[in-house]
Amino acid sequence: MKILIVVCIILAAALIAAIIKIVLLRCGYRELTENLEDQISGKTHVPITLSTHDPAATQAAEMLNRELASLESERCKYLDGNRKVQEAVTGISHDIRTPLTAINSYLDLMADETDEELKSQYLERVKSRTLSLSDLADELFKFSTSADISNYKITNNVHSEESIDICRVLEECMLSFYAAFKKKGIEPEIELPDEPVCVLCDRRSANRIFENLISNAIKYADSSLSVTLDKSGRVLFRNPAPGLTPVSAAKLFDRYYTVNEGSASTGLGFSIAKEIITANSGTIRSSLQDGILTIEVCFKRQDDD
Repeated sequence: MKILIVVCIILAAALIAAIIKIVLLRCGYRELTENLEDQISGKTHVPITLSTHDPAATQAAEMLNRELASLESERCKYLDGNRKVQEAVTGISHDIRTPLTAINSYLDLMADETDEELKSQYLERVKSRTLSLSDLADELFKFSTSADISNYKITNNVHSEESIDICRVLEECMLSFYAAFKKKGIEPEIELPDEPVCVLCDRRSANRIFENLISNAIKYADSSLSVTLDKSGRVLFRNPAPGLTPVSAAKLFDRYYTVNEGSASTGLGFSIAKEIITANSGTIRSSLQDGILTIEVCFKRQDDD
């Protein structure tokens, strides 16, 4: 009789232990399911942990953690690649607009011009801007059909340095925005040296730098713009900027900084100009004093080597 009681007690204890283990396993797999759901939904990226120490459940959790870590790594690569693609398309699309603005300006000038020689000069400049537009369109097509578009940079097509007359390039760029200045009611004050100012820079790069800076000046200037070039190759763009502070002025070259909060404009032109001038061994900086924004661009001189 005593033996029967002992056997019953042992069986009861074993049954209770089995029930407890089953309950713990159920809780563990419930935790596993909930953690997996949170991982998939993106609520958490914390590795899965279980309250149970069952070897099978623990092994399953470890395997899932490895797979989830691998999936998260692939997701981050995808998001980064998608961001780079968006930046590439945005950068090229932004630069496509500036030759169009120049073409429209020259066409407006030609419509009011009676001097056939000047008309011929304007036509040549229209042709030049059309070629630039064609290059950018080809660039956009090339990268849109390439698996390497995520590595696109604004400076991919910066050619070797050449000696150019930056005075003439700046003069032509200012003239190309004639219609835009007129529409905005801005009469720019331009101060250029009488003699050529030769600097080392890719000509296409110089055009893109000036076009982006002038385009932004027209966009944000209230009523006036002053442009000065000195013999050292330093260009100063000055315009009233009542909406800026010294802190925001220092952020103008940040690709993701928006000058006017809530507007569709991102000020991307400043970032593009910085990338290009840096690639051409020059510098660019901004400052704000008494409500006047100054953008200073310094090109590399041949005698600086």
